[in-house]
Amino acid sequence: MNYPKGRQYIIHIIILTVICLLMYFPNISGYPFIDVDETKFVSIAKDMLNYNNWTSIKLNGENFFGLSPLFFWITNFSCVLFGKINILSVRLPISIISLISVLVIYIGIKGILTKTYAIITSLIFCTCLGMVVFSRLATNDIISAVIPMFAILLAYNVILTKKDKYIWLYWSGIYLISALSVLASGLFGLCITVPSIILMHIFSGNLKELIKPKNIIPGIIIFSSIVLPWHILMIYKYKLAFLKEYLGIYNVLKYAGAKEYLITIGYFVTAFLPWSFSFLWILGSRAKNIINSIISYFKENSQDKLKEKWRKLKKTEKFISLNTMVFFFALFVTVLYGSKYTFLVLFMMFPASCIAGCYWYEYIIKKAHGKSIFFSTMIPNLMFIICSLTGVFGHNILSKQIYQDFSNLLISLVAIFFIIPVISIFAVILKGRIVPFVANIILMVSLSFVLTPSIFNFITANGGENDLIKFSEISKKDKTKLAAYISSKKYSLEYYYDKPITYIEHKEAEKLREYMQNNPKDYIVVEIKDLWDIEEAKILYMLIDSGSRYCIIQRMPEINIKEKDEKEAEVT
Repeated sequence: MNYPKGRQYIIHIIILTVICLLMYFPNISGYPFIDVDETKFVSIAKDMLNYNNWTSIKLNGENFFGLSPLFFWITNFSCVLFGKINILSVRLPISIISLISVLVIYIGIKGILTKTYAIITSLIFCTCLGMVVFSRLATNDIISAVIPMFAILLAYNVILTKKDKYIWLYWSGIYLISALSVLASGLFGLCITVPSIILMHIFSGNLKELIKPKNIIPGIIIFSSIVLPWHILMIYKYKLAFLKEYLGIYNVLKYAGAKEYLITIGYFVTAFLPWSFSFLWILGSRAKNIINSIISYFKENSQDKLKEKWRKLKKTEKFISLNTMVFFFALFVTVLYGSKYTFLVLFMMFPASCIAGCYWYEYIIKKAHGKSIFFSTMIPNLMFIICSLTGVFGHNILSKQIYQDFSNLLISLVAIFFIIPVISIFAVILKGRIVPFVANIILMVSLSFVLTPSIFNFITANGGENDLIKFSEISKKDKTKLAAYISSKKYSLEYYYDKPITYIEHKEAEKLREYMQNNPKDYIVVEIKDLWDIEEAKILYMLIDSGSRYCIIQRMPEINIKEKDEKEAEVT
């Protein structure tokens, strides 16, 4: 990575931009919205546009105070520019924000350490599986993850660069971004940034900087001017109903008490592939030193002693120490609140990338950590090779449906999951420094460009998404009301039907019977596996259409019911 000094920065930016364009943007409109989260967010955005009400958040015709508005403002602005709301206009802003986040990481770290370290870290972050997947989905997760990341990155600059002339600008940026974080994910958006920034300043002996009036007063003004208007408007419109749901259930009770510790860690390991093994190996080898270092720091009662210890560390050691603290605090919050809050897992990938980037940098440039990189490269690449062999012999291993869905990509899959890992393994055995790192990047770019659209199409087809789309269109064409007798709310029906859906909850047959008697002309979406229970309850229905997982039915007309009763009487 030795370029002419004047061009190195531009070349790095071009490399990162091209890689992100190859991974986050191709064919993002080529597969339907995915239930539940994507269609939920898009349905809310669609209602905002249809009713020209950009302040209230409504879902299925009812107030939904469990979400903040920033995602919907961004996506709706895109829809206005495109002139309509569709898959491309909603997904494109998320892909753009992902690209921007990668470039911000590069620029921010370049200002602290070196350009080479910055691009290695940025490449790790942008090519991890979590970014590849969620940068292609119209959900709030990317926005809620990267905005706190920007605030943490500014805090690193405040502590490590010591540019006193611009310190007020950094602090203003931290307060501004924290305000956007609240608009993105509620007060919960501050649960990582505020405690992490406080801990960083204590750890570095700079607590006095944190509480200086010249930093706090302008910051509070900026924060309040951004956060308060929407919240005051919502309190004015909905009063206690908003406060109870938004401040109570959503930001406190809804999140607390999740018991998914192993699932959460597994979720992070999966999302951070292919870098998770090298990161965990390095973190495990340094765990004892990290814990002892943190304990020794916080045993000191004097900020002056902490500051003196901090001064003795090299800048790279300081940067890794701060990222280690942020990572473990984010891990604590993520484990506490559960893996289903994906933006917490995505946020963890930022400090993890900074830590892993340091060791890959030292491996490539300084020829250090050879043993750690060797084993952590061998493990995932052997797994990928096994996956490729599974593809070759898929007709004997996989189900017939899965094999047929991916048979047209068989050659590409074998090339991606066999050839690239084999090259990486030979390179690390022969002590090649740059090849294993570049192989991981090529692997993820190839995977995203070739396979991601097919995976999403497979999910939508086998998850019944295509059934819901078809049934919504049938109801619109026949001008009938639509209801759903299924185990969970499917927001695809709301988005594609474009009107509120009646959900017959708890899947009780008597409630279905009552609804069909009161609304005999309505179409009802049910799961195919539930038809037997409906027939057992002697509920008479007509099958309008059927799909892979769902079907659509209607109450049998009275004349048909009488004919059926007469035939049964004759038989008797």
